Amino acid sequence: KLIRKKIGNKILGLSTHNEVEILEANNLDLDYIGLGAFRETSTKDVSNHLGENITYLAKISKYPVGVIGGVKKDDRIENTTYNVIGSGLYED
Repeated sequence: KLIRKKIGNKILGLSTHNEVEILEANNLDLDYIGLGAFRETSTKDVSNHLGENITYLAKISKYPVGVIGGVKKDDRIENTTYNVIGSGLYED
């Protein structure tokens, strides 16, 4: 509530990585969540890859979901709003 009061109508999101974090985020005043990592990425060392489970996890969010972490341009992931292709580091 303090962050929302301070930033007003600016867009506020939160990175999430599992079911517990999503359920906690559902109780916050957010505009969206980032969810990942979808798969392995060369830019970070992430031990938890959500893979196909990401579809279920996205479905339980009451907010729009942006998929993060190892997302490729051609990925089509159900129950999500957008795919985040990070930092211009995408390789074909």
